[in-house]
Amino acid sequence: MSTGHFHDLKTKRKQSRSRMLIILAMTSAYMLIELITAVCSHSLALLADAGHMLTDVGALSLALIAIWFASKPATSEKTYGYYRMEILAGFLNALLLVGISLAILFEAYQRFRQPPAVASIPVFFVSLLGFAVNLSSLSLLKESNGDSINIRAAYLEILGDSLVTFGVMVSSVVIFFTHWYAVDPLISGLIGILILPRTWLLLSECTNILMEGTPAHVDLTELRNAMLAVEGVLEVHHIHVWTITSGLDAMSGHVRIDEKAVAEPVLDQLTKVLKDQFDLHHTTIQVEQAGCGNHIDVCTT
Repeated sequence: MSTGHFHDLKTKRKQSRSRMLIILAMTSAYMLIELITAVCSHSLALLADAGHMLTDVGALSLALIAIWFASKPATSEKTYGYYRMEILAGFLNALLLVGISLAILFEAYQRFRQPPAVASIPVFFVSLLGFAVNLSSLSLLKESNGDSINIRAAYLEILGDSLVTFGVMVSSVVIFFTHWYAVDPLISGLIGILILPRTWLLLSECTNILMEGTPAHVDLTELRNAMLAVEGVLEVHHIHVWTITSGLDAMSGHVRIDEKAVAEPVLDQLTKVLKDQFDLHHTTIQVEQAGCGNHIDVCTT
């Protein structure tokens, strides 16, 4: 892995940690206010939002722990370090959010059959405060959203809460003017449905990484053809590309070169192609010379 690329990852994680600490403090304080108001007002929508806020607190705490682990250096037992902790945290957060969404859908169905009276005025003002907290949190995480699956999971948690909070505001206004209490569980159920697709995509991405699947942005056929186009390369086989953590992909493979070719220039060109065209900074290539049984193992960093 290039030193510059490694340093960039460390810097981004450090910046994200500072922002997430601020968000965790705001979210925890608001969650307590919301929970008390939800119980007193009998609002399922507000209680659902408080449940999402609770998962946010857990998600942010887990994400911060994962960032701390990822900053630890590699050891002889953990040769890649602890980068995979971020993927595990993202996976657990996404799984938790799916469970919460399903629970809200079930509770919304139960309450829709016999909706309780909801005190709309306190619900509206508390949800308005929550919406402001969520927007502030999303703004803080927006720049780091694409840097890590771990951070993206936390971002999706808060985005989901923003939708829930907005829905609570709408339902409280409708209840205030019409006294149609069924709108509270109805909006809660709709929001639960809206959250599931994006969360499922994140869960699928985390699973693919944990299963060491090929990253979505890498086409193995194109990669193989690009390597074969390098002068002196006759054959490419045993190609593997996987993700260590967000922003850090790795590749290994074998190439057979012409018996008259010099290995070092060929490897330099292969490294350049993989880095420039496929953003692969950590590659291990075994070179086999045509016409003889010799091979050269090279880790290009």
